[in-house]
Amino acid sequence: MTVLLICYFIFLIGFIIYSVIGLYHLWRFGYVGDLTKPSIVIYVVLSVTTITFTLMAISLRSWPTAII
Repeated sequence: MTVLLICYFIFLIGFIIYSVIGLYHLWRFGYVGDLTKPSIVIYVVLSVTTITFTLMAISLRSWPTAII
């Protein structure tokens, strides 16, 4: 089970890096007057909410201390 937890955190780091790059690209090269800013806010709020709920669910579970 700990391997799954490690995989989740690796995925989470990759997701955050990918999101930051995507948000920078949208902020820098998005259209003026478009729904760029509201879409950035909606994406960030949904992402943070999802990550928070998954981390809360993970923290409530008792994980074994053995790696394998």
